Amino acid sequence: MRYFHAEEAIASSGLRPTYTPTVMLTRWRLNMADLPCYDRARAFRLLGALFAIADTRRRERCCGGGRSQE
Repeated sequence: MRYFHAEEAIASSGLRPTYTPTVMLTRWRLNMADLPCYDRARAFRLLGALFAIADTRRRERCCGGGRSQE
């Protein structure tokens, strides 16, 4: 079972795999506080895509069978 979806997040974010935040994510160097402003915006976009993928997978796995989160 795969838990880390970096490649899928990079593809869905529309960012190039050579951008600094994407390289940092694939190499588990997640200290993004020191990035310049333009890379912070890219990192935000990338992490948003990663969290969306993780949440979708969690909902498929944990909330199936008519269960709801409400």
